Amino acid sequence: MSTEKYHELKKHYNTLTEENEKIDCLLDIVLEIRNYDIDEAQQLSDEILERSRKINYKIGECRGLNNKGAIYWLKGEYDKGLDTLREAQKMAKEYGFDAIKARIYINFGNIHRDLGDLSNASKYYQWALEINEELGDELAQASVLISISNLHFDLLDYENALDYANRCLEIFKKYEAKNRLISVYHNLGNIYLKKEDNDNALIHFKKSLELTEANTVGHMMANSGIGKVYYKQGIFDKARKYLNAVLVQAVELSNIEAQIISEFYLGRVHFDEGNYREALLHFDRAFDTANEHSRKQDIMSIHEMFAKVYEKIGDITEAFENLKKYEALKEEIFQQNTINKLHNLQIRHEIEFAVKEKEIAEQSAKLKQQFIANMSHEIRTPMNAIVGMTRLLLEKNPRADQLKYLNAITQSADNLLVIINDILDFSKIEAGKITVEYIEFSLRSVLRNVVHLLRFKAEEKGIALRFDIQDSVPDTLIGDPTRLSQVLMNLAGNAVKFTEKGSVKIICNQISLEQNHLTIDFRIVDTGIGISEEYVQNIFESFTQAGTDVARKYGGTGLGLTISKQLVELMNGSIAVESKIGEGTTFSFLLPFEIGNEKQLQQKEEFIFSESDIDILNKTKLLLVDDNEFNTILAVDTLKAIAPHIQITEASSGQMAIDFIKKQPFDIVLMDIQMPMMSGTEATRMIRTTLEAPLSQIKIIAMTANVMKNDIELYMQTGMNDHIPKPFKKEELIRKLLRHLDKTAIGPRSILKSESPDAFNNQNTDRLTEPSKDAAPIFEGNITDPRFLISFAGNDTEKQKKYVNIFLQNAPTLLSQLQTGWSQKNYEMIKISAHSLKTQLNYMGVKEELSHVFELEQMATHSHKHLEINSLIKNLEIVCRQAFRELEDFIK
Repeated sequence: MSTEKYHELKKHYNTLTEENEKIDCLLDIVLEIRNYDIDEAQQLSDEILERSRKINYKIGECRGLNNKGAIYWLKGEYDKGLDTLREAQKMAKEYGFDAIKARIYINFGNIHRDLGDLSNASKYYQWALEINEELGDELAQASVLISISNLHFDLLDYENALDYANRCLEIFKKYEAKNRLISVYHNLGNIYLKKEDNDNALIHFKKSLELTEANTVGHMMANSGIGKVYYKQGIFDKARKYLNAVLVQAVELSNIEAQIISEFYLGRVHFDEGNYREALLHFDRAFDTANEHSRKQDIMSIHEMFAKVYEKIGDITEAFENLKKYEALKEEIFQQNTINKLHNLQIRHEIEFAVKEKEIAEQSAKLKQQFIANMSHEIRTPMNAIVGMTRLLLEKNPRADQLKYLNAITQSADNLLVIINDILDFSKIEAGKITVEYIEFSLRSVLRNVVHLLRFKAEEKGIALRFDIQDSVPDTLIGDPTRLSQVLMNLAGNAVKFTEKGSVKIICNQISLEQNHLTIDFRIVDTGIGISEEYVQNIFESFTQAGTDVARKYGGTGLGLTISKQLVELMNGSIAVESKIGEGTTFSFLLPFEIGNEKQLQQKEEFIFSESDIDILNKTKLLLVDDNEFNTILAVDTLKAIAPHIQITEASSGQMAIDFIKKQPFDIVLMDIQMPMMSGTEATRMIRTTLEAPLSQIKIIAMTANVMKNDIELYMQTGMNDHIPKPFKKEELIRKLLRHLDKTAIGPRSILKSESPDAFNNQNTDRLTEPSKDAAPIFEGNITDPRFLISFAGNDTEKQKKYVNIFLQNAPTLLSQLQTGWSQKNYEMIKISAHSLKTQLNYMGVKEELSHVFELEQMATHSHKHLEINSLIKNLEIVCRQAFRELEDFIK
């Protein structure tokens, strides 16, 4: 007999070519066939060991030894099992195979449990649990906990046994671990049987049976459980039928546990029926098997039944002798179990504490991660407008004085995005995995940018700010200009902040040079207030400032110096500080660099799209999917500025994107993630799985403010081809489009003359809900503020009106969705609609303290707070009606 899984594994084995892969497959086959052909499993284990040793495949050899030890356990050959497992344990320790070592400890525990040595069994299970907790393997941890459940069962502690078993059941269901589910249902059946809950016992034994295949150990043990339940219920015919079938199968599978159970319960059936001689025959066979394999608890139970049988047939001497043996063995096991009970109680408390601590840590990490992700998205959404609009203004040939300010905005935004990327990527900060780049850059350009960004503040305070570079320091270096700029901005920014008169200098000197490697000493020297000696010692610690008076006067979080120190050390440097109160402060740090190639640097900085690139873009049919109109405008204006004839179709939801793709061909999709109705990830999954080729193979690039590492991994797993973070950089957007476009297919096309970039000004602006003309304003004064609108649209009144019209078109629709979400108790719809409306209200200058739209978005995650949600929706409706009136007056 063989199982379906066995045939699948054999078929897979025949496709493999590498010997180590074949050995791994054979190991999986052993795990499967030992459930119904233990002798074949043992022979195969010997073959695995021989083949592993032949090619020096240590993992295969170690796993082979562990499997062989487990097979000896199942056959009841405990001494051989322990010897084999010791050999496996030695190898696992030598080569650091921690996961295998945990499995070895479980098998050690299983053998000691069968031998009645529960103290050693619990020790090995605890070691296995600790390893699997360190590895973060939830499924492996549950496998250990089910063994601990068995120990509680042995100690007659059925409540805790039940608790652990049910906990493991949920984990095994989660991972669809079929064999483990078979085992845990069987364990639950035994526990309910001991609790005299026969109905539940039968239910769980039958569940175990449903999952098994005929002639396997799991199938046999499930049948033995059902036989035991029928015995307990007094249905002896059914009990005998099941137990006899199990006995035959147990002999075929060489399973001593099932043999002892079957003989023992068949003996009890005959005893209860008054067939004492037949009962003795079954108890004798059970005793011989249990004694041969030193199974103390089974021997104790059989002695008890011997005493009862001999008493019934009148052999009082034999009854008394068996009763004495039963009592002696019970005392021995009881004393051992008393120690074990205390030890297991300690383990249980440790496990419960560890589980609780793990649950709290996981919940805390989840909340932190959610907070960081939300903050990242919230900051990046307005930043996208700032960066994008600034870039578009730079391309409009601004005056020299305007250019100065626009460049400063661009550089500040870029630096802010760098800080966001570092600080908000929480997983990298905690794990110490911030990446350091090694690229060519201009040192003078970095210093010039830092001084330029800080000059406005310095001029306001009337202090001098400059940088000096020693002549011997080369300009083109290889290192991380972004991290260097961040450190200099932190240190020089602090210097300007804490200096009321005098100057701030950034000084660079070369202090060593060996072949192509050099070390540079950076010094930031100020004539500011200085730092007291007590604070100098701790100045680089998190959230530290030079006293509460300084914190009140100058503000700040105190994180800048901590981050600077971490970044300097990541770049293999060191940082120090010297200061005197009232005289000033000098921060110095040493960093190693390589000397770069100036010509290569110039080539990298002069990135220009070729004519053929622009030609491809002009012939491209692009689907832009984003529910935020302002982001859509930025993307369209940016692409049209480079390729005016590019064909862009706009969709505001995932479902709309799918409908478009079904109707007309596109070369590529730019897909937002967080959208109403259907998200970008859901839309991508639908495209990949429900559409036929070639539609299902269309290139999809995520373009979103969600930039957390796990988010990006999710997008890729969903089927997206790439990711562009918002605020996007024009060069990155174009590069990634060109990377994924099929130039061979697009090239031969002729360019189609498209509408002008402002063609969508003429879109139908009918609104779903018109504001009441007669309704009086609720708030005193205007709640909209056109200054923000003017800041990114400039003095172009037509653009201002265009943006307002877009808002007046979209906002009533979003309000309608909020109302629908509320009526249907669809809190996800409320959350998504509020999120979209929040950004648009911000652009119209409506403050959060009036709209409370951000509060509504957050509240929508708590469905039980329906009264608060209803109140916030009503307030938002009032705010929007007044905003509509004001904005309609604005565009008249």
